[in-house]
Amino acid sequence: MERWLRYACIALCLGLTACSHLDAGDSDDPAPAQNYTIGLIGDSTVAATYGWGPAFMGRCNARLTVLNYAKNGATLESLSDNLDELLTLHPDYVLIQFGHNDQKKYGTEEYRERLKSYVDRIKAAGGLPIIQSSVTRRNFGEDGKIAPRTEMKAGVPLKADLPTFSKIARAVAEQEDVPFIDLYHISVAHHNRIGPEASAAYNFNGTDTTHFSPEGATAIAELVIAELRVAVPELSPGLNPLSD
Repeated sequence: MERWLRYACIALCLGLTACSHLDAGDSDDPAPAQNYTIGLIGDSTVAATYGWGPAFMGRCNARLTVLNYAKNGATLESLSDNLDELLTLHPDYVLIQFGHNDQKKYGTEEYRERLKSYVDRIKAAGGLPIIQSSVTRRNFGEDGKIAPRTEMKAGVPLKADLPTFSKIARAVAEQEDVPFIDLYHISVAHHNRIGPEASAAYNFNGTDTTHFSPEGATAIAELVIAELRVAVPELSPGLNPLSD
């Protein structure tokens, strides 16, 4: 009887040990959040002067490092060397947003090829490209809705409008199988919802309907962050929620 009890105790202990290993292996606890670096490259609507980039950086915590390589007046062509410089820092992600100045310089096919070149170079450097269409200009028609700009100045047409460049950006993202954020149409819907009067508060100055006041930069950064959380969910732990 004493021997039987001793064997029973040994068996029970072995069973508990096996269960504890099984429980540890089957744990549903999420993996700890990683730290990432994201590069921003684009024109003045992203850059530090009066773009949404600084407001975006202000929402990031220590888990997300932001390298803002956007420049005023930039096109995909003019910022090509800056992309190479950014890639020497080995960002995990690079968000690409061009269009406002490109549409003055070249048409859809050159835009497509230059955008694809950015994507290919980021991939080759070990990063993940994120393509984002241009934020809208805040030009309203007589109906109180956003009207895409079609001329550089009276009688001088642009090479293409931003809605067309948005379609090209989406097509490149699909072809290259990378995340796409359609900021153009998202921002159009945003401004159509709030209307011309509220949108005027986004102006960098009274007549500048392209660049952003601090209020405008914060609002657009919010649109970008909301889409990033869906398109690249692993970045979410690095993005702080809005404070009440």
